Amino acid sequence: MNTSIFTSPVTGDAPTAPIRPLTPVQRLRRVLRTDSAVSFTSGLLLAVAPAWIDDLLATGHPGWIRLVGIGFLLFAADVFLLSRTDEERLRRWTPAVIAANTVYVVGSVVTVLVGWYSTAGAIAVLAAAAMVGTLAVLQWRSWRQLTTR
Repeated sequence: MNTSIFTSPVTGDAPTAPIRPLTPVQRLRRVLRTDSAVSFTSGLLLAVAPAWIDDLLATGHPGWIRLVGIGFLLFAADVFLLSRTDEERLRRWTPAVIAANTVYVVGSVVTVLVGWYSTAGAIAVLAAAAMVGTLAVLQWRSWRQLTTR
């Protein structure tokens, strides 16, 4: 019996249905939902455990960290709702999400450069900014594919 990863371990048959690539709308919705999930998780952590996060970042302002977390939770809800809306609203409002993510990245870099964080905090903030920047690029690429067809 053929034990290739592309065959069924039960019957030995190759799959019959081809895997179809995602449409631009599906791809954009998926990236927006990923952004929403990451923002929700981050926001929940910041809102529920601001003192613990402040110990890592060393800002001395756990109250501000909690407010940022609440903002992330609101952003996550908005992005999730956008990901479930019609195509016209996706076309219209995705640039606002991309802009918000870009502002987050720039703001993160600026706050690191002015020395708001400990070394570990700066690394964590820059890692988060890199992830958000990646999401912004993926959103932009998916949005461009959607708007140029």
